[in-house]
Amino acid sequence: MKASIASNLIGRRRGDELFRTALLTSRPTSQSAHCSSISDSENKPAIREMLQFGGARLLTSRPWRVKAKRQRLARTLAPPNDAKWTTTAIREVSVFCRTAFTLIELLVVIATLAVLGVMLLPALAGTQSQSKVTACTARFRQWAVSANLYANDNRGWLPSFNPAGGGAYARDVGTNICNALYPYGMDVPVWFCPMRPAEMDAAQTWAAANLAPLTGHTSIRDVTDLRLYLSRNFPQECVLNDNYWVPRSQGGTSFPVDYSNKPQTTWPTWLKNQPTLPTSAIYGWPQKLHDIAVSHVPFVSDLAGSGQDNGLHSPYPGSPSVTNISPNTAHFINGTLIGVDATFADGHVASHAPDQMRCGYKSTTDYWFY
Repeated sequence: MKASIASNLIGRRRGDELFRTALLTSRPTSQSAHCSSISDSENKPAIREMLQFGGARLLTSRPWRVKAKRQRLARTLAPPNDAKWTTTAIREVSVFCRTAFTLIELLVVIATLAVLGVMLLPALAGTQSQSKVTACTARFRQWAVSANLYANDNRGWLPSFNPAGGGAYARDVGTNICNALYPYGMDVPVWFCPMRPAEMDAAQTWAAANLAPLTGHTSIRDVTDLRLYLSRNFPQECVLNDNYWVPRSQGGTSFPVDYSNKPQTTWPTWLKNQPTLPTSAIYGWPQKLHDIAVSHVPFVSDLAGSGQDNGLHSPYPGSPSVTNISPNTAHFINGTLIGVDATFADGHVASHAPDQMRCGYKSTTDYWFY
């Protein structure tokens, strides 16, 4: 810092000396003598050097005063009534006297960049989220292909595996599902939603801490690793990252409950009070490829639940309202629910916006949506 200050002081003193030298050497007794001194090549390097050192004063001036200072400096060095020389000198001064940003101008530029950033970041975030939604749709297309291939090899029955771990939530299935669907293209990434990257992160963290003694791996690489992870809490059932709607049984009780063949007078309040009935209440749950429900009711959809236990973190106790869906499920962008993807056994995938989502099943205090 001291060296910089000393250098600036020496530069300014040198500029002052050169400025005075240029004035003395450029003021002849007559116009002809003056012109000859100006044309003298020895004076020009001195003037240039003076401008380099002394011109720093112009840099610290306000922009609207710089032009006037340039003209005064040029006229000081020029002979009387020599407009041509004066114009040339002004250009010479301009080469070395560059205007700098003022503090206000710099602040305006910074503020403008900040405003542009605020305007563009949500758009960029939306674009990134849209690409993840597209990836999620692609993985559900693989679900449809795999389920159909499986059903073709099993007399038309969709994959259904009974859990034995005590749970009857929409995401609970038997442990055989991983091995059964793996040959039909259900690789590890298909079981995780790109819109909820925390699920894959949690899986790999668990694998790094627990898989090595079991399979020698430190990450989820194959179907065995996947099955061990999904059944880590309940060895006799897999807890999926999706809602699975094909009926299966737990302890002899079938779930999710099919209300399509029951009188509406026996329907629970949470089902009857929905503004629009879920399609499962009309067509039932899909079980075979040729059921009428396969084009109306999904057989698998994004994990979406409302509750405050069993891994759900809704702001309020479980309810059939989409406004209370747990933010660690479904598709959320910046805390706002944008919907879920759902796969149908006829092969199509639909994206359900919040106003299209319906509660199709209740287990104890938790509600499950598609």
